[in-house]
Amino acid sequence: MLDVRLFRNLRFSAASGSIALAFFGLFGFIFMITQYFQVVRGYDPLGAGLATLPFAFVTAGFSPVAMLVMRRVGTKLVVAGGLLLMSAGFLVAATTSADAPYWGKVIIAMALMAAGLAFTTGPATDAIMGALPRAKAGAGSAVNDTTREVGGTLGVAIVGSVLNSAYGAHVASGLTALGVPAAAGRLAGQSVVAGMNVAAALPAPLRSAGVSVVQSAFMAGLHRGSFVAACAAFAAALVALVLLPSRARVEVDGTAGTEPSVGLTEAGESLPALTSVQGRVG
Repeated sequence: MLDVRLFRNLRFSAASGSIALAFFGLFGFIFMITQYFQVVRGYDPLGAGLATLPFAFVTAGFSPVAMLVMRRVGTKLVVAGGLLLMSAGFLVAATTSADAPYWGKVIIAMALMAAGLAFTTGPATDAIMGALPRAKAGAGSAVNDTTREVGGTLGVAIVGSVLNSAYGAHVASGLTALGVPAAAGRLAGQSVVAGMNVAAALPAPLRSAGVSVVQSAFMAGLHRGSFVAACAAFAAALVALVLLPSRARVEVDGTAGTEPSVGLTEAGESLPALTSVQGRVG
């Protein structure tokens, strides 16, 4: 179904990888932030959903801007800049406290991530499609969608595992220090919801302290998971700077065309033909 030789084109692979890592961080963070809103801040599911709306608004607002900027400065700088914005957003989240005001670091972190996503996905998609001949447009579109899903799935799995590992270690030791039985501490370490249930079942004098321990443990996990997402986005920015073309598309005889594919020859396209096109572009 997919000619894997397409990935021999480093520009195609770099753009696909940029999108995958962008969604790796985004999905991983959304997995964490929805729990943060509901368990730490006490929002109901609808309130938590409404609190994440800035992602949609900011991404929708900056997506057309990203394409305009791309036409002026090129694909490489826009995609790399978008990934750096996402990395900065994750770093802000990694320093956010449990009681931080929503209209403070929380909204700043989400706005940076969403703006970075807008500057990454549109231009990177254009690079994917621009690296392929028209006959492979369907395959390019499919890869573009698949990389988002694979990246997002890995983000939830890996960032979620980092969150759970840090949370479990902190909550168990914190509750044990309060005198909670080790079995209850292990139960609380299974998830932040389980932790809140254990804290709610504690005697009244310990209940508030137990809730505080669970929330602090969750924030430790959120900070560590956000840092992992920031590192992934930063690494993707470096890859984009090295491998993505300055322009995803070139002008041939006054009309927009795709850049010649690297390491590929298509049916009906010979190496001399590609060489000819490259010479005319130069």
